[in-house]
Amino acid sequence: MKKRNLGHAFKDEILKVSEGVGHFKQKETDWKDRLIPNFDSNFGEDISKSPWRITFFYVIIFILFFIIFLRLFHLQIAEGQVNRNLADGNRIKVKIIHAPRGIIYDRNGKILASNSPAFRLYEKEVKKTRLITREDALEMDVKNDPRVSNLEVDNVRRYPMGEKLAHVIGYVGEISETQLKNIDYNSYHLGDRIGQSGIESQYEKILRGVDGGEIIEVDSMGIPLRTLRRNPPISGQNIYLTIDANLQDKLYSELIKSLQGSGSCCGVGIAMDPSNGQVLALLSLPSFDPNIFTRNEDEDAISEIFSDSNFPILNRAIGGTYPPGSTFKIISSLAALSSGKITPSTTFIDNGFIYLGPYKFSNWYFNEYGKVEGSVDLLKAIQRSNDIYYYQVGQIIGEKALAEMSKKLKLGGKLDIDLPGEVSGLVPDDAWKRKNFDVGWYPGDTLHMAIGQGFVLTTPIQVLGMTAFIAGNGTLYQPQLVLTNFKSKILTSNVVSQDKINVVKQGLELVPKSGGTGWPFFSFPIETAGKTGTAEFGDPKDKTHGWYTSYAPANDPKIVLTILVEGGGEGSNVAAPVAKEVYRWFFSPDKNNLIKDVYVNATDSGKTLGE
Repeated sequence: MKKRNLGHAFKDEILKVSEGVGHFKQKETDWKDRLIPNFDSNFGEDISKSPWRITFFYVIIFILFFIIFLRLFHLQIAEGQVNRNLADGNRIKVKIIHAPRGIIYDRNGKILASNSPAFRLYEKEVKKTRLITREDALEMDVKNDPRVSNLEVDNVRRYPMGEKLAHVIGYVGEISETQLKNIDYNSYHLGDRIGQSGIESQYEKILRGVDGGEIIEVDSMGIPLRTLRRNPPISGQNIYLTIDANLQDKLYSELIKSLQGSGSCCGVGIAMDPSNGQVLALLSLPSFDPNIFTRNEDEDAISEIFSDSNFPILNRAIGGTYPPGSTFKIISSLAALSSGKITPSTTFIDNGFIYLGPYKFSNWYFNEYGKVEGSVDLLKAIQRSNDIYYYQVGQIIGEKALAEMSKKLKLGGKLDIDLPGEVSGLVPDDAWKRKNFDVGWYPGDTLHMAIGQGFVLTTPIQVLGMTAFIAGNGTLYQPQLVLTNFKSKILTSNVVSQDKINVVKQGLELVPKSGGTGWPFFSFPIETAGKTGTAEFGDPKDKTHGWYTSYAPANDPKIVLTILVEGGGEGSNVAAPVAKEVYRWFFSPDKNNLIKDVYVNATDSGKTLGE
């Protein structure tokens, strides 16, 4: 194989390099200085000759990497969920879809509380929510308002009958911070609306429903782009009430007339079926419009309701206490007969007044007309509401017998109607008086108690209850307002024998007949039974509360009705006429074409004014 000849020039160049001639001839460190200024050629040797320096160097590197690792662990693991949520929060929004509340109907299917679509807007500036209309929400959406992302689907509660049924239905309002602390509301949030009174409050858990929600993707401006997921809400359960809305409406119109005619501020009307306890109507006046609370637009109007001196927010039917006046004589009659010391034929002479020591106790008929009744037995005493008879009864049977019968018929206690706010009233005794007045019970206190005056206090629904006890032949049912899954519940029964109840029934049937105190009923075509009452309450102008409690028809009661007109005068003048017109409507075969009442002249009918 022939060798390659590289020529003379190659050898010459090799020689130049080895001898350091030509353009390669320079110090071997020059290139180092040009590329790395101040380069120390012994750097590596120094480190390699110092092991502790190498160890220190590696420790520093390890610490730096460990710090970085800890930070990454904190961000990715320890706070990973939070950071992911923060990241998602810039991209997605979770919006609650509030469940519609259950609709409330009357016994005939008439809507008493319904829902209208609306939206709930959360205002970050004031950290408060408010309801806006569907139209306002659509306008925000059209204008691409960033606040759209803070809107939640909600509903506004509507009450078609307004103030006519406010104390029964109640109202819905925003939950308070105090309520949120209550364990019963641990599933609620600030801004939620809950029942604050009436049926809305009593049956909150049933009416509320279950909220739904949706997950929405938004852009950097908070404008919704698309819905990622949606769970529909579950509406609350509907409720049917025992209330007859048309009867309620009639009661309202007649009681308003009576209040206006008598110059009274306030009144109560309650109707119930005595055979099962179903409440047919319940009215307290003055009332309020519950729609004011649901709209939440006029804070001044809401404040006015709570600051009104007549307390329209108070449900007087179950929360107001009053001296029962002569309606209490139903209790006194039962107590007298049950004591065995008084029989239906027992008579007392009415001379207009009696004396107890130096104290004079007179009859209302004598006070107003200067007349006396003569010999009075139990039936006549009930018919004429004779005070002298019951003064004598009180002296004979004593306050303990009166108190015992009162409590048997649920006075001084609650009838447990399914509404919040019921109070107990007062059945006084010696221990109570000593505790509150530091003096014992006087004989005169018993006389006052026997005619429903003095310290005894009742609620209108308690007066209704004792009347229903008579109408139900000795059985009192718990008043109830919900017809859905209704079951009657007996409150008291078999505490008085039927023969004694029949005697009292006979007396009550005489009240609305000629010669009785219930004169507005003298010409009424349906036979009724009732008791008037005129109760003093210490008014400086001597005003009195007017009562009329009754049932009809007398031989087969379908309805018990109690009317109270505060400070309106005699019960026969201001309360009984209301009851009569309500009965007329209730028993009319054609409620839209009622027959006109024929008032009989007092002289021709033998009408006598009175309690």
